[in-house]
Amino acid sequence: MSALTRLAAALTFCALLGVTAAADAQGSVDIRRPHTGSRPVQLDFHGGLSWWGWGAATGVRFGFPILENGFIPSINNAVYLNFGADFYWVRWRRNGSDWDYHAGLGLPVTLHWEFYFDERWSAFIEVGGQVFFHPRFFRGDPYDVYEGGYWFVAAAGGSFHINENVLLTLRVGSPYVAFGVTFQF
Repeated sequence: MSALTRLAAALTFCALLGVTAAADAQGSVDIRRPHTGSRPVQLDFHGGLSWWGWGAATGVRFGFPILENGFIPSINNAVYLNFGADFYWVRWRRNGSDWDYHAGLGLPVTLHWEFYFDERWSAFIEVGGQVFFHPRFFRGDPYDVYEGGYWFVAAAGGSFHINENVLLTLRVGSPYVAFGVTFQF
């Protein structure tokens, strides 16, 4: 495990500890109280750093609730199905030895499981897959089927709820680390 990966894991762990501590101190929304009613649709815009090719990643995700009160009915949690598009500006080896940066595109589908600690904090894990269009695909270069095409997506993160409709969201995982804004409606 690289030093950067260990750092990202440590920061995520500390953030989740902070979320748990804040949950004990606040509000009427409580993880120990199951949710009643419906969940909002989520629209997430994010940007960050890609692990693959060491570059930039940005994207958009749409989250649709599929379980209003999650896999654990005794606590406040929800399960979403997320669809989206991720745009990459990544470094890759072109023509055997030259390194260059070019655009790539990913189309992720993930299962997003969110835990609501209180009115201000939530944390999530997500797993899924992503169809990936390598930079060679867009450049018209010869495309090797072993250079991507599909990725496993796994991430953990948390959200600070500015209000019931706007959240600041941090996501750490594969294929990138990203920070963004989530809108709920």
